[in-house]
Amino acid sequence: MNYFVEIARQESFTNASKKLYICQSALSKAIKTFESELDIILIDRTSKTFKLTPEGQLLYENGTIALKVINEQLTKLQDSISLEKGNIKVGVPPVISTIYFTSTIQEFRNMYKNINLSVIEAGANTVKDKVEKGEIDIGVVILPFSSQDFNITPVFMSDNVVVVHKNHPLASKKEVSMAEIKDEPLIILNETYMLHDRIKALCAKAGFEPNIICTSSQWDFIAEMVALNQGISILPRPILSKFYSKNIRLLTIKDPEFPWNIALIVRKDKYVSKAIKLFIEFVKNIDL
Repeated sequence: MNYFVEIARQESFTNASKKLYICQSALSKAIKTFESELDIILIDRTSKTFKLTPEGQLLYENGTIALKVINEQLTKLQDSISLEKGNIKVGVPPVISTIYFTSTIQEFRNMYKNINLSVIEAGANTVKDKVEKGEIDIGVVILPFSSQDFNITPVFMSDNVVVVHKNHPLASKKEVSMAEIKDEPLIILNETYMLHDRIKALCAKAGFEPNIICTSSQWDFIAEMVALNQGISILPRPILSKFYSKNIRLLTIKDPEFPWNIALIVRKDKYVSKAIKLFIEFVKNIDL
């Protein structure tokens, strides 16, 4: 059932085999055996694109629910046996893990050696979607984040800054407003990051559409581009402590201020295991 649900979710045997760490031929054979046992065809193999049969679609929808219930019941059983055992999947954007989550996760693993902690790196928007779908337990996102579907736990506060080349006309300033970067060529994180959406929203609030000339999933590539005087950027202040260059200047954003605050999110309808509670409390209380 788990194999079938993953294939249906990925809409691909190839992608599912990578996710499940099983070779494609073995996965295909397992599904054919599953169909034989059920005496039902689940996947329409005559279609040029991936397609479930009506029976397969029904099983996918109900199978997803069934697996969720089974996994939650196993977690509850594990909780009743031991406080410091369990499995946790955490989604962390690379920008955030760069600053402090690598050391945080290492300290947590050292303290709770019987808890299996898996880390998935992805942009904050992708992390949110994975938490929503139940693919990961805890997501790390940036605020503001408003949703009635999630419990939100703030854990870290900082700000975003404008990053310019040392020869840029704005480089002599300590502070800038969003209006001052109206016509500037912007190099920013791509659409998988919440910061991308927040930059565009803040520019719209200031009355202009940003002149985005390049996007990337790699913050250090963006910083390097600015250091080569290819444009300006807006990035979280803390990550730039990891990037040393004499060619860039960091400018505080005023009018309006642009905070960069981090929070943990968990779906409200999810069973929160003792292991997950331990992780949330650990991150809340750690000295960052």
